[in-house]
Amino acid sequence: MIPRGDTAADVIARLDASLLARGQTVTLRRYTAPSGTPRPKTDLPVKAFIRPVEALDIKELVGNLATSYFEVILSPTDTAALLPIVRGDKIVFDGKERNVEMPKPITMADVLVRLRVLVAG
Repeated sequence: MIPRGDTAADVIARLDASLLARGQTVTLRRYTAPSGTPRPKTDLPVKAFIRPVEALDIKELVGNLATSYFEVILSPTDTAALLPIVRGDKIVFDGKERNVEMPKPITMADVLVRLRVLVAG
């Protein structure tokens, strides 16, 4: 819950501080061509909070529950160079590239203050 009187800048600043102190470094990746050896891409190291998503949380969204799903929280400050994050982008963590399935921008007073991203893989 956002405390009354906070501005979007306040919310972003708190998220940035929290990610800096306790976040995990991940790589936000966007491929810039459909093929190539190596395939051209843009990588951006960012801080994130990652949590596994239980199958019951997502059973209505997907058919194959054998895949692992994670919710990744990102700051618009770190991700600005690759915004908007779209389905098909990748997030690399724990040595594995994972697919962005559902990016969900969170706004406050029309300002992007947080990104909640469902990733699979």
